[in-house]
Amino acid sequence: MGTRRARRWFVVALAPILVAAADPRDDVTGCAGAGAGVAPDLVEARGEIVELGTSARWKLTFAEPLVVPDAAGHPFRVDIAIHDPGVRGFTFGYYRNVNRLVRVDATVHHRTEILLLPERAQNVFNPPIVAGRSMTIQVPGRTLSDDEDLTGTSPGLEELRWTVMVRNERTCDFLGDGRPTEPLVVGAESPPPAAPLETGGAGRWVWGGAAVAGALGMLAVAGYVVRRAR
Repeated sequence: MGTRRARRWFVVALAPILVAAADPRDDVTGCAGAGAGVAPDLVEARGEIVELGTSARWKLTFAEPLVVPDAAGHPFRVDIAIHDPGVRGFTFGYYRNVNRLVRVDATVHHRTEILLLPERAQNVFNPPIVAGRSMTIQVPGRTLSDDEDLTGTSPGLEELRWTVMVRNERTCDFLGDGRPTEPLVVGAESPPPAAPLETGGAGRWVWGGAAVAGALGMLAVAGYVVRRAR
């Protein structure tokens, strides 16, 4: 009974980490545009708040390994479309009530662009990590808001809602219905580094005692060897 209860609590504790939005396979559809490229088929997306609440990270999983840079025709594009409830939303094209875009084009450098639509502002950050079927995009929270003092803290990240749109020329794949309804969950932080061993005060005595004991042990062994030799 105790083991079963502990297992249940373990699953509950991991639930925020395991939350991910699934998207059906083979649901790439046509969309307005020119060319004949095929958009990568998105099958799962997870959004997290990391770095002690100062960064947002999305891990996207596709049906097939990604090819970046995309040299066939126009590079495919990945947009994280975000709705910030504290800012005016916009509806245009395939986007519904969004006001921030985190964009990656599958070019040679594939840097991450952050577009603040109401403020008509943009920023550029590090390229995402592409590994096989996954793409991991991470940006500082301050780049998603009009943070004039650049404090680096973004207490409103948990209020954001997001979705994903993948496009390649005339084909698109939307996460769900393409509306920004997914929340950012608090992600697992890296464990803190181990505390250094204390070398002052009592700690010095511990290390000193160990060194003395080791030296005495070596002397005892040496004495035994000499006696046997005699």
